[in-house]
Amino acid sequence: MSWSRKNSTYKLFRILFINFGLLVSLVVVAEIVLHLVYTGGNPFLAPARNELRVRDSHYTHGLKPNFNGFDAWGSSKVPIFTNSLGFRDAAVRSVPMAADRKRVVFIGDSFTESLGVPYEQSFVGLFAQAFPAIDVLNAGVSSYAPSVYYEKLKYFIDSGLTFDEAVVYIDISDIHDEAILYSYDKNGALQMGLFQTGSEECSPVPRPPLPRPEKRWWEKVSYVGEFLGQMRYSAQLGRAIEQASFEDFAKSRSVYSRDYARPSWTYSDDSSCYGALGIEASIDKAKKQMDRLHELLSSRGIALSVGVYPWPQQLLYDSENSRQARLWRDWCAGKCRRYFDHFPDFFQYKAQNADFLKSLYFWGDFHFNVRGNELLARQLIKNYE
Repeated sequence: MSWSRKNSTYKLFRILFINFGLLVSLVVVAEIVLHLVYTGGNPFLAPARNELRVRDSHYTHGLKPNFNGFDAWGSSKVPIFTNSLGFRDAAVRSVPMAADRKRVVFIGDSFTESLGVPYEQSFVGLFAQAFPAIDVLNAGVSSYAPSVYYEKLKYFIDSGLTFDEAVVYIDISDIHDEAILYSYDKNGALQMGLFQTGSEECSPVPRPPLPRPEKRWWEKVSYVGEFLGQMRYSAQLGRAIEQASFEDFAKSRSVYSRDYARPSWTYSDDSSCYGALGIEASIDKAKKQMDRLHELLSSRGIALSVGVYPWPQQLLYDSENSRQARLWRDWCAGKCRRYFDHFPDFFQYKAQNADFLKSLYFWGDFHFNVRGNELLARQLIKNYE
């Protein structure tokens, strides 16, 4: 090799080495600055601000009024509109406090809000389309339970909102939420926050099919490294969920397992994940809050109806005459205008469709997909007519 060629190669490696050194130096300086500025944690992994979901001093949380945007659902985004009351709706609109026609207010948790599904394909949206003469409002929001049903409807009634009927869809998870999520402070204000959860095995969030690996050394010392590691894990988790079998999701504490605490109270008496109250006292707490709601509505001449539906666990490990169905059927006697028991329809669908889980629920999740909402809406509309 000639001297000039050796010299050119040397210069090239020298330039590359210098540039690499500069890059490393910049990364190190950036990491030092980031750690000095963001002492509380990695800014790249801080939860993105959610413009849709807001705190509320009267009933803990709700949706932002007159919202026109999207809500994240897995890797996709679902269009979301709310009206002037902060209720999910078909479009942004101003809702008068006094109704000039029959008005029905639905309330429930994430199933009634219908996470992951456009409003027009949700069971409340389908009900509204079937009864255009009724002003249908959806006050449901994720993580609600009887304590919130009472406080939220009381707040809007006291604020002057008039309606003819409240339809409360009581979720399987409401008992667990009353046990570990909701309590009143010394001033009588409802508070929301995890308490008495027990061990990590009692987490309200099911175990993912791909456990989060232990952080590597560079993820522990570098914000950028930690962020890249999280992005890698998120991509791997998404593929794992898509490829997972029922057996994967049925492993202990996983989303379709028999021992997942949130839905298991209808067929198991293991109350180890229900805090100090346990299952029975949590049921009593839920019933007492529904008693308060019934008394409130009755005093204003507002009818009350109640609906129930199964989680995947009820279809897998429980019976059609589930404790959830019996509990609220008995409670409704003498109190409810209508009682919507959707368990028979879902068990009938299961008997006719071997792949009922993927057909009715988002795979790897316990919420209804579009078809699940359609099945619920069909009976709701039929029995309301």
